Amino acid sequence: MGADRTDTPSRAEICAALAQELDIAAVGRRFGLSRKDMGRLFNEAAALFEKADTGTWRLYVDGASRGNPGPSGAGAVLFNPAGHKKGEVSQYLGETTNNVAEYQALLHGLKMALNLGVKNLQIMADSLLIVQQLKGAYQVKTPHLYPLFSQARETLQEFNTCAISHLDRSLNHEADRLARQAIDRHLGKK
Repeated sequence: MGADRTDTPSRAEICAALAQELDIAAVGRRFGLSRKDMGRLFNEAAALFEKADTGTWRLYVDGASRGNPGPSGAGAVLFNPAGHKKGEVSQYLGETTNNVAEYQALLHGLKMALNLGVKNLQIMADSLLIVQQLKGAYQVKTPHLYPLFSQARETLQEFNTCAISHLDRSLNHEADRLARQAIDRHLGKK
């Protein structure tokens, strides 16, 4: 890039300057970059964003309750398309039922995914009830679950693609651990 500078600026320096100044021409002059250099930089950035948007991320969710109702927690773990963990949630929910905890875990996980800009999502949950309700195979007959169900359905619409699958509880150990950890933290256990 830039024929006028002897030291080549890093992409991070240029992007930081653009974020601060928001004046493309001034940043180009500051770093001695031609229009062609700036165009290449923007094309590289666009390619990175496009790559991040195209893969399918995996979200594992689980709710836990000690008693039904009882002290409850939500756990969620998010993996990018390459299989790297990019976020997790461990949230104490107070006294509630296991099904409420399952929906809350899903909602916390969806919020995390949206905050990271995820567009394509595969959700994995060990609650057959929640999975089948969201797929439309089971009706939501419990009145206190309907607002959570509605909120989940509405939030799912914010993704370009989204699917939910049931998995065996033994394969959801990390989300389960986070849900139980939230309860233990609240109850003062290690």
